[in-house]
Amino acid sequence: MTNDEDFDAFVRARWTTTARLAYALTLDHQKAEDLAQESFTKLWFHWRKVRGESPEGYLRKIVTTTFLSGARRRWSAERPTEVPPDTAIGSGTGQVDDRLALHAAMSRLSPRQRAAVYLRYAEDLPERTVATLLGCSVGSVKQHTRRGLEALRLDTTDQLADLAGRNIA
Repeated sequence: MTNDEDFDAFVRARWTTTARLAYALTLDHQKAEDLAQESFTKLWFHWRKVRGESPEGYLRKIVTTTFLSGARRRWSAERPTEVPPDTAIGSGTGQVDDRLALHAAMSRLSPRQRAAVYLRYAEDLPERTVATLLGCSVGSVKQHTRRGLEALRLDTTDQLADLAGRNIA
């Protein structure tokens, strides 16, 4: 197999997983696809060097560092103009409600906290691997994870209190 064919096969095999990781970090489908595509482009330039080693780990590192470097830049061209109103949703949407609540809670975390929580718990990576991906110490990973989980718990508690208040009224 040539380098190009080998790389094409790798992209086809890893696209879904990479896009899922990118979505978990960006919380936006279009940004996730852009991040995944940019990451594969960066990987292509180093393909000869990493294809025999661990390209999956190298790709995960590219996705994470590209996300974090982009998160440091402030983008001010798009600004929401109004907050959508709260609407009642009928039964049968519990999982959707939970997913939307988690999405909203994750969006309020800092980029590093979001990355640490997702990589530790959704990707089930050890702290040492997460530290390598984030370019920080294991202690920092523990701190970002702890603070992220605390914020998620607080968000969940607040949402339950809001729901209880609406049900009583």
